[in-house]
Amino acid sequence: MTLIDTAKIGKKGGDARAANLSADARSKSAGEASRARWAAYYKLHPDKLRAKLQREKEAAKQKTPTKKKAAK
Repeated sequence: MTLIDTAKIGKKGGDARAANLSADARSKSAGEASRARWAAYYKLHPDKLRAKLQREKEAAKQKTPTKKKAAK
């Protein structure tokens, strides 16, 4: 009986899939994967999510609105 290294098989599949995708599609896929990882992290650590949202809220309060110049 031979053991199969499933990580190598998955890596080959991922490389083949990436080779067939456009740069935009790869970027979109990577962004979705990143959001999924962060969602899983915050699901396990809701206190970290609350702290992050509080920091973002404070940062938004400190920003001053900018005025756009009128076009001539």
